[in-house]
Amino acid sequence: MRYKYYGYGALLLTLITGCSEVTLQVPVYAVEKETLVHSVNAEGELFAVNSVSISAPKSVQGPRFIAALAKEYAEVQAGDVVVTFDSSQLLKAKIKANTGLGTVVADEQQKRAEQQNEQKAIGLDQTLIGYEFSFADRFSVDDVQIRSKLEILDSMQNKEYLGDKRDYLGWQEQSFTQRSSGELELLQLQLGQQQSLLQQAETGLAELEIRSPHKGILLFETNWRGEKPEVGGMVFPGSRIGSIPDLSLQHVKLQVIEQEAIGFAAGQQVNFALTAWPDDMLTGEIVSVAAVAQSRDRRDPRKYIEVIVAPTQQDRRFMPGNKIRAHILVDKIDDIFMIPLQAIFSEQKQLYAYKLNGTSFVKQPITIGKKSLSHAQISEGLKAGDRIALINPEQ
Repeated sequence: MRYKYYGYGALLLTLITGCSEVTLQVPVYAVEKETLVHSVNAEGELFAVNSVSISAPKSVQGPRFIAALAKEYAEVQAGDVVVTFDSSQLLKAKIKANTGLGTVVADEQQKRAEQQNEQKAIGLDQTLIGYEFSFADRFSVDDVQIRSKLEILDSMQNKEYLGDKRDYLGWQEQSFTQRSSGELELLQLQLGQQQSLLQQAETGLAELEIRSPHKGILLFETNWRGEKPEVGGMVFPGSRIGSIPDLSLQHVKLQVIEQEAIGFAAGQQVNFALTAWPDDMLTGEIVSVAAVAQSRDRRDPRKYIEVIVAPTQQDRRFMPGNKIRAHILVDKIDDIFMIPLQAIFSEQKQLYAYKLNGTSFVKQPITIGKKSLSHAQISEGLKAGDRIALINPEQ
């Protein structure tokens, strides 16, 4: 923020207490028409408006490890390898999936053979029971003159037993059909699971390299700890590793302390300079102001508003990530009365200043308009030549 210099005098007040004299100095400010300038200093960096993101493939579950990285800020051509992932974990996963797949296929073949044998055995039992039941029914004699009653009862019990056994074999066949179907479905699920794991491993092995889609400059992304990707580092599926920006259009991203970002709006003028060339001032204007303040560092309790600035012209020295120091002109009003904020007091929602009247101060109600971080416009209550106290004289 740019503070405006103002002069002040001092009023000597003499207080007599007993036999001693106490001299108190009250600094005063002379009201006159001046220019109110509300400006804020901020820091930030350049970024490319259009950029192709480089992210870890989402085809593989679990983390991946970086085996090789191209140099940051290096110029890459279309098709150049920028990131290579380690293949050892995927090779192990492929071998394990192949082994599991072979085991499931063998289990399925064995289960089908067992089911066929069990089905044949049930079928033979049903055929045999059919023959026995037909024979018992055909040669059944219930004449007491030919066979004794005991023989007849024994024959009837044998037919009843064969009928019950035939019903049991029918139930067993139905139960076998349901059970065998469930066993085969379970094996099919296991087979599909192993095939999916194998496909994931093969897809991951086919995506061990990330290539540049077009010509550009390679930039790596920092994580929440401020660290950039490195060889041996772990990344999760879909996490952003870096980007290849379009250098033809770059904007400035500024971080402004929340308490200072008052009155910011699109279209306001910004003067800025690259940190490497501090004396070469460039111009731009605000294109957007974030609605919510966010923390920038866990160790910094302050919150910051993000402000995006579009430079008036693109510069050949622009490079994403280059640090910027900017001066934002929020407001400028000429020929107004204004006083420092420290000279404004309030009581019961009424603003006032201590106006010098002769050799004493009186409370003067005031109305303020625009404000900067150090001064406020006086709309009503004071005029040119009035002198006000910069501190509370009653204290």
